[in-house]
Amino acid sequence: MKFLMCAVLMFVSSDDKRGEDYAFTGPWKTTNRKLDGVMNCIATPLANQKWEARFSGTWQGVDFDHNVTFQGPPDDLRGTAIVDGASYQWRGRIDAQSFRANFTGDRYEGSFDLKRTRLPFAQAKR
Repeated sequence: MKFLMCAVLMFVSSDDKRGEDYAFTGPWKTTNRKLDGVMNCIATPLANQKWEARFSGTWQGVDFDHNVTFQGPPDDLRGTAIVDGASYQWRGRIDAQSFRANFTGDRYEGSFDLKRTRLPFAQAKR
């Protein structure tokens, strides 16, 4: 039994070192034009404080799916992205419960407040 417990603990510890995905879901809000919606995000920590995320959902009946890279420690993330031809800059933070950020861009400004989840979409990364 002790061997089994040690094996489980070693497996869990090794998963943490590989950069496990964080799954989030929740609202985004725009402040300069009413385009609020709900989106999902799978964020993966990479080496050297770099991250990769996939934002997806449906807005006004149209599916969206954008991959974004960003950098920084979890409490001070920064990124830029081109979404549908428009450039965006944002700053945010990821913690054990949420992924929050503010964004500005060529078309829209706003924020998102996503909560940690274990939705089925989290199983199908990219």
